[in-house]
Amino acid sequence: MLEVPLPDDLEQLDGPLPLDSGPLRRQAAEILKEASAVARPKAAWRLSLLGGSAASEVVTIDSVAFRSPLLAQNLAGLGRVFPFLATEGLELGDWAADLPPNRKPAAFIIRYMALKAAENRLEAELKRLFALKSFGAMSPGVLPDWPLSGQGQLFELLGWQAEALGVSLRRDVFWMSPEMSSSGLYFETEAGFHNCRLCPLDRCPLRRFERDPQDES
Repeated sequence: MLEVPLPDDLEQLDGPLPLDSGPLRRQAAEILKEASAVARPKAAWRLSLLGGSAASEVVTIDSVAFRSPLLAQNLAGLGRVFPFLATEGLELGDWAADLPPNRKPAAFIIRYMALKAAENRLEAELKRLFALKSFGAMSPGVLPDWPLSGQGQLFELLGWQAEALGVSLRRDVFWMSPEMSSSGLYFETEAGFHNCRLCPLDRCPLRRFERDPQDES
């Protein structure tokens, strides 16, 4: 498990959300030190083996079957994959819940940046440990090809890691708690595939990569 400190300098938290808007930015700066004192962003991963399947739309990861043609395509020919979880942590979510309503938008920004800090730390660790030059990522629920129900299989793989992070899954709707949590698979690829490459929401504030022009309709 990786524990990641939350910086108390707003400049280190800039990202795709609208921190450049004056009132929101000032409010985020006002509460950031308070948030940093309690925040414990975390991330966990495991090294898993890929297995073959006679069905082109199914891929097995440590004997757990995942059904997704795109996932199977992206993992074809690989021998390993890295299931992961990242989270803001229970501490930051509890802190934000006690804030007055007028401060919650700024807290949302900080919580999202805490999640990004955990993801960035995780990516750097995987690159360091496995000498990965480039890798892609897929998460269930972002694209129709791999629906949110894929969280169930991921949590089968990441059972004790999820418990260590304090991340739980509502099996009826496949939502994670704390809500600022992410899950998915990292895998080696020269193409650098990410969900955003195919996602049609061009104006999404969370977009990390531009849409592939070959997929424009």
